[in-house]
Amino acid sequence: MDDAPIPGDRVRASTKHGTLTVDEIAAMQPGMARLMDEVSRRYWVLYYAAKAGNWDLARYMEKEAEKILKTASVVRPKYREDIAAFLRDRLGPIVTAIDRKDWTGFDAAYRRGIEDSNMYHDKYNKRFIRFRLPDHPPEWFDLAPR
Repeated sequence: MDDAPIPGDRVRASTKHGTLTVDEIAAMQPGMARLMDEVSRRYWVLYYAAKAGNWDLARYMEKEAEKILKTASVVRPKYREDIAAFLRDRLGPIVTAIDRKDWTGFDAAYRRGIEDSNMYHDKYNKRFIRFRLPDHPPEWFDLAPR
């Protein structure tokens, strides 16, 4: 049995829109810049949802940010261990605070997440990237609890 990899330009997938090679599908995968932009927007909404007491929206945004980070660990495996640590050590305490509806614990955990985000940017020579929590909530959400 031959387990040699098949070149991606030879493996094709059919969709209702046409046929794509594995190489074409791989080229469409989002890079870290796009993924982190999505994470930062979720992280922004997460803060103001919790601050407004909309814990359901806060939990939803946390879950979505987590999914995006898990995608990032697949798309860019060199970040896999650090992403896993961030999920465990930074988003984990945020989830706990959300589950407890604990604003004080949430705020502290959230701000540690920002500090670690900046630390990881330093580690990967992206010191010019710094997340800053906007001083206002996003305008496209009604943050009132339901």
